[in-house]
Amino acid sequence: MKVHQSVLELIGHTPLLRLRTGIPEPGPQAYVKLEFLNPTGSLKDRITYHILKKALDDGTLKPGDTVIDNTSGNTGSSLGMVASVLGLKAVVTTPEKTSQEKIDLIKSYGAEVIVTPDVEDHDDPQGCFMVARRLAEEKGYYDVNQYHNQDNVEAHYLTTGPEIWDDTDGKVTHFVCGIGTGGTFSGTARFLKEKNPKIVNIAVDPVGSIFAEYIKHKKQVKGHAYQVEGIGSDVVTDALHPQLVDDVITVSDSDSFHRARLIARKEGISGGGSSGAVAFAMEKVAGKVGPESLMVGIFADAGIRYLSKCYNDNWMRKHGYLPKVEVNQ
Repeated sequence: MKVHQSVLELIGHTPLLRLRTGIPEPGPQAYVKLEFLNPTGSLKDRITYHILKKALDDGTLKPGDTVIDNTSGNTGSSLGMVASVLGLKAVVTTPEKTSQEKIDLIKSYGAEVIVTPDVEDHDDPQGCFMVARRLAEEKGYYDVNQYHNQDNVEAHYLTTGPEIWDDTDGKVTHFVCGIGTGGTFSGTARFLKEKNPKIVNIAVDPVGSIFAEYIKHKKQVKGHAYQVEGIGSDVVTDALHPQLVDDVITVSDSDSFHRARLIARKEGISGGGSSGAVAFAMEKVAGKVGPESLMVGIFADAGIRYLSKCYNDNWMRKHGYLPKVEVNQ
């Protein structure tokens, strides 16, 4: 009899699924790693469990303590879930642009949610990043600080990288991944490079984020607002190890959302906008490589979290991603 004693045992070991939309025939094998099959529906379950368990094991945390972090939503729900199982309390700060589905999911695990204004400056004291840092200091909360915590990177080095390597029998040639904190990309890319230095690690960044310019030219520029959630940044993070990036592809909000919707309708794979961005980038890569290549992309979370956003026609029209409906007078 195969049973599990805790939901935490279900984290990781997510499957690879063939992706066909946008991939030419004949062309490379293209697979996506379905991270939305983790317990809370995103890859962030990996890092929150790893970080909190490590802190409990070394005595930094004890049951009943409060943990805090800023999030675009996915880390928040994971933090709430893992904290509840481990006997901890969770506080989450998140910007106004975070979808209501994500906020409600975080609350469902018993976490406290503090919604902050959307700000242009990462160091703005009213923004979710600085509010989390301030509360951690003032209240004595354990600061997960996913943007700069190297345990974020380590979680993927120990789990995501080995899974991709094993599930492709070591045949993976290209790894494609969105960068938000940079932890998923850096940990996975480092493991794969150690296994085979010829593997090409490709980062995906939304238009408006500062990562691409920093990776290409080591210049820190000022970003601008974008709608896709979970990837991109307005500040360089310590969890991103740019020396591991072989190439970076920028994708617009429109291309991200339309590709996510297309894949859901053609292949029944419902991912978030960041998954659409990764799939769009995979098409760009696929046009340059041959059938001997094997690409793996990360689908970080599920489309169900964006039913009020990129999967909602009215929202898409409001933001100019679909043509407005003309009303006959």
